[in-house]
Order: sequence, then structure tokens, then C-alpha cells
Amino acid sequence: MINWADLEARYQGRDAFIARLLGIFTNSHASFSAQMREFTAAGNSSEIARLAHSLKSSAGNIMAMDLMDLALRTEQAARRSAPEAMELALQLSDELEATLVEIETRLASQS
Repeated sequence: MINWADLEARYQGRDAFIARLLGIFTNSHASFSAQMREFTAAGNSSEIARLAHSLKSSAGNIMAMDLMDLALRTEQAARRSAPEAMELALQLSDELEATLVEIETRLASQS
């Protein structure tokens, strides 16, 4: 989940920017979970690693540090073709979905 206090401190006084950043994050990762589940079902470690890598820095930008850490662990496991990569990929999908709901709830409450 997002550390809201850290996010607000990082972009202090820039509430409109934070809202825009969160909107971009939501839009750019809308299909992530479906893609990740598809690649997991196919056992496609290279695509799992690519998707996890793409999420890693974005999650850090919005201070979703647990999501960022899970993306890193997923990417590393997939690059090694480690057996746990598939389970981590599914966990990453679930965590991202929860984060997207959290963002939508937060943005709706600010409208």
C-alpha cells in the first residue's frame, strides 16, 4: 500500500501533481494484472521480468514501497527462472490491484 505521508512529504504542497501522478500510475498499469496472469499461465519468465521491472520504479515514485519490493523480488526471480517466480508474479498482480483500488478510493475522496 501507499505511504501517503511520505508521498505528500516528497511532493510537498503539490497536491495537483500528486493527483496527476496517481492518475498516470493508474492508467498506465490498468492492464498489468491481466498481462501478468497471462504470462504466468504461459510460464513466460522473460515477460514476467519485463513487466515487474516496469512496475518497480513507478511504484517507488508513488511511495508504494512494499509493491516496489515485491516487483524487485519478482523481477529477480523471473530473470533466474526460479520456481517461486510464478507465485511472486501472482502476488504482484494481487498487490497492484489492491493499490489501484486504494488510489481510486483516495482520488474519489478528494473530488
